[in-house]
Amino acid sequence: MTPPASAPALAGDLLGSAANNFILAEWRAAATPAGSEPEWIAPLHLHHNDDEGWYVLEGTLHIRRGDEVVATGAGSAVLVPRGTPHTYWNPAPEPA
Repeated sequence: MTPPASAPALAGDLLGSAANNFILAEWRAAATPAGSEPEWIAPLHLHHNDDEGWYVLEGTLHIRRGDEVVATGAGSAVLVPRGTPHTYWNPAPEPA
């Protein structure tokens, strides 16, 4: 089966497949309740063969890229080059 080449309403779906060099996905990051520690959406990890990037549509994400933490908001994008340890989380009480 050939993966889709377009997705008019991407929410929750992927564009591409694991066999592609590029995959685009839209998902929601749950809110962090007031007074609690944010939870990582993925554990600290790295990719040997591909880069990873995020484009924030709404809300806030924090992305740990190596030793730095990048705070992103709506309209911001972050790229993590292959081989760089990274993780990400939603620090805010609203979903992202």
